Amino acid sequence: MCNLLIAEDEKSLRDKVAANVDWEGLGYRLFVAKDGEEALEIIAREPIDILVTDIRMPGMDGLELTERAKCINDQIKVIIISGHAEFELAQSSIRLGVEDYLLKPFRTQRLLDVVEKTRAKIAAERERQAHQRRQEELAQQNLERRMRDVFGWLANRQSVLQHAQTPIRHRLGEVLRTGTHRELEEEIAVLHRALEQNAANPDSLLIILSDIVLSTLTALKALDLDVQQGIEVMNKLLPAEPQEQLEELKRWVASFLLEINELIRAKRQGGAEQLIATIKAYVDEHYRSRVTLGALAQELNMSPSQLSKLFHEYVGENFSDYVNRLKGQKAKELLKGTDKRIYEIADYLGFSDAYYFSAWFRRTVGVSPTEYREGLTKES
Repeated sequence: MCNLLIAEDEKSLRDKVAANVDWEGLGYRLFVAKDGEEALEIIAREPIDILVTDIRMPGMDGLELTERAKCINDQIKVIIISGHAEFELAQSSIRLGVEDYLLKPFRTQRLLDVVEKTRAKIAAERERQAHQRRQEELAQQNLERRMRDVFGWLANRQSVLQHAQTPIRHRLGEVLRTGTHRELEEEIAVLHRALEQNAANPDSLLIILSDIVLSTLTALKALDLDVQQGIEVMNKLLPAEPQEQLEELKRWVASFLLEINELIRAKRQGGAEQLIATIKAYVDEHYRSRVTLGALAQELNMSPSQLSKLFHEYVGENFSDYVNRLKGQKAKELLKGTDKRIYEIADYLGFSDAYYFSAWFRRTVGVSPTEYREGLTKES
């Protein structure tokens, strides 16, 4: 059954809506409310799927009701009823996630059509969610089977994912996502100590190892990296029949995490190189419009210092030096290949006046624009 709530202050309209449709026969449980307060009381105690509310009601209007209803039940779908005078207001309710709206006067069949369309949307969303849950359950079962295969020689065959607690507290996922190589080595030392402290308890060792793997795979997923690749690294490095159990496990933890860190570093480097290439292409096209590092950083949702450091690391010079060199090259080309006057070149390159351009050119190139052009003439 789909739970439908009609909030309408006009009794005649409430009665009409309730009487003109066989709601129960169509699979609906119908609730009615005379105002927003009564509607909220119903929503608080019943799992309402669809709310149909008049936009104008005494006390609490339909928009306020919608906002408060979604605070109680964020899955609720809302349909707004409005008159011609409130039509623009009803359209603006889209920001509240309203599904549809009805313009008075309307036929009951029109209301039914809109409600049915909304119910179909709810059914589709629930099916997608159920499919996603099934996929996640299948992925977890596959991971559990793989981990049993890998760690089965260590202890019993009980699922490592069923353990609710681990005997250590660490920040492995955070270090893999954002930490340095040195911080990872320190974290590996923490994990080694945990293995040593639990060497006599195979079940505890199994929990520690499973926690390391799950933390690692979660970090890979958060970075949009292939989790399957992480599992392959895990399988490749772990010995099937260890001779010295504790030492073999410690070596595996270190080699596994260091190789995973290399995967992450390569991903970061590729992303950074693409970012720098994009920035350089943008600067090459917009250098005349006084492009600044601060504006670019804001656009990319980075701090200026972070972007400055990244740019220097990959380009080999500061951002301002790069822009100045680019402008200097273009200025030389214009002085050499055109008859443009100095003030025209200054204006073309985005300088406020020719005097500032000349001073900048002398600092950058070592001579004034006029001296540079005269030198070219003498060479010719």
